[in-house]
Amino acid sequence: MRLAPALVCLLGLTAACQRSGGGACGFTAIAGATMLLQQFGVPHQTLGVPPDQLPPRLVARIAAGPAYEGVVGRMEDSRWVVGVEGNLPPTIRPQFGVLILDLAGTARGVMLYESEPIRGAPTIGQLNVDSLMLPLLGIQLDPAGYEDPRCPLFPDSIIP
Repeated sequence: MRLAPALVCLLGLTAACQRSGGGACGFTAIAGATMLLQQFGVPHQTLGVPPDQLPPRLVARIAAGPAYEGVVGRMEDSRWVVGVEGNLPPTIRPQFGVLILDLAGTARGVMLYESEPIRGAPTIGQLNVDSLMLPLLGIQLDPAGYEDPRCPLFPDSIIP
């Protein structure tokens, strides 16, 4: 058994519990991040083109881990770039991000994953983490499918 993935999950669970005040939110954070990836298999949810508008700041969260502030910009080709502010733990090595929109098209946040990007999913922009430029995918779905309203994956308190 590899110790590193178990340790990352434990740290993510602990961080989520400390912010929310309960162990259930830690489990919700882990399950929600996993459920988001599974939703790429549902027709008409994966974004094929970048959304027209995004707020200047979003919450960027490591799957089952801490949340950070994300600064949003636009590239010349109209794709989005989200820069993650702050220093990620040295053991975390994200490989891609997912921009999550609700059914009304409002941006909820960006989830960072350490696994390989979803095969076949269109890239709608880039995620800037430290000196890395990573693919940014997008999905639009009902938050009730991945998030408990008592335990938001993208807490407003992260954005000043």
